[in-house]
Amino acid sequence: MDMARTASEEKAARELAQLLRLHERLLGELQQVRDELIAPTTKKVVQALHAKSGGSVGGLGPIMTSVEEAIRALKLSESKLRNALLEDQDEADVEGIDNLPPALARFLAERTENPGFQYEVIQDENRGWIIYWKEYWSGKVRGSGQFYERPYAWLED
Repeated sequence: MDMARTASEEKAARELAQLLRLHERLLGELQQVRDELIAPTTKKVVQALHAKSGGSVGGLGPIMTSVEEAIRALKLSESKLRNALLEDQDEADVEGIDNLPPALARFLAERTENPGFQYEVIQDENRGWIIYWKEYWSGKVRGSGQFYERPYAWLED
């Protein structure tokens, strides 16, 4: 049951990411259309057609308005999708450590459930929070490293 839920959540996240990429692609296309409509060459062509037809060719105003409305609607839709995505994500919480910056808390929250992951969190007066971590696999160190809240703080002194 838990595995099925995880698979459906992964599918939903994948579909949401595809939808956001589609939004970005459409937004780029609409902005390109808008740029073509306001280009000086387009304006000259419309004026030439207007002069040849004796005024029967309409301007680009209504088309431009429609494109701008579509861009606004697309941006609003994308914003709603991103807000829904952010609401679904819980705050990364690390047990026993208060005021850990979000990036460091997220790093620990993602890895503490992995078997063989060990870490130590200390607070330095210059660099802020520091995470020393090691990941063991089959009794051997698979990876290790350090993360700093302010990695270049010592350069300022």
